[in-house]
Amino acid sequence: MRCGAAMILALSVMACEAPSAPESAFGDQAQPSGAEAGAEAPAQGGGPALEELTPLPRLDGQWLHLSEVSTCVDLGSSIEQLNRSLYLVSVTQRPNGGLIERWEACEIELTPVISIQASVPEALRASVYPIELHQGQATGLGLERRYSSGALVELWGLSLEESVTEPFPTEPSDERIFDSDADGQPGATLMIGSACEAYLAQRRVTHYIGAQVGFGRLEGEAISSTEQLIIDASSPICKTPYQTRDNPARSRWVRVRVDGQGGAYDLDLDGDGTLRCDELTSARAELFELLEPDDERCRVQ
Repeated sequence: MRCGAAMILALSVMACEAPSAPESAFGDQAQPSGAEAGAEAPAQGGGPALEELTPLPRLDGQWLHLSEVSTCVDLGSSIEQLNRSLYLVSVTQRPNGGLIERWEACEIELTPVISIQASVPEALRASVYPIELHQGQATGLGLERRYSSGALVELWGLSLEESVTEPFPTEPSDERIFDSDADGQPGATLMIGSACEAYLAQRRVTHYIGAQVGFGRLEGEAISSTEQLIIDASSPICKTPYQTRDNPARSRWVRVRVDGQGGAYDLDLDGDGTLRCDELTSARAELFELLEPDDERCRVQ
């Protein structure tokens, strides 16, 4: 159990015969007959024809990555909140399968809790990202490919020398807490509906583990944990502590290639050779089927 503000926390080739695709957590992904490993049909919403696809031996390029991390908030009964984060991930793959990944958060959305919608201001988003990660690993080709991101650490209003293992602050006076979004308030500022602002320090550590399930498409589970300290708030209601717990059975991710390589989706809408967040957020509905909060999934079995 952890204490936090419910509205905030409450703020993953060549072959003789193609192998079977791993089971998808995002619904059935139709595969046309005769597709070779690594050149399966693109994701939901249409896309290039099968004959236009070229199997790619590496993950180098740019991908749109949707993470949906579930948290259960205990307010007498348990309520599920989803953190939906949409990232542009730029990948360089080393010969040994090691990955260098640059994560840019294009959108961070928190589903409402008791009709209150928390939102992440642009100043907070810009102060944290991009994050460069050198811990990822990929192995295998086509539908045999497996992927691990390593630990993606997202620090809000906090500076740590050892980002994963260093003890998290327990007092607002901790010198590691700083005004990361430069708005004159301690820590990072989160908007809580139209009611107030909360000033907090937060560490979220997520491991994305999964497999290739189709051409230019990876999916898997998100193993994520969040620590949070509410430093202050503009109204007492936003400092109210509630019990929260991670809900890993409901946390997941999907990643789609969007740079046009091999016939994949090309979301460089203005053709300037650079993918930007404003070109990508509108594609979320076409490429991804979203989870909806389900309080029953927060019941302890």
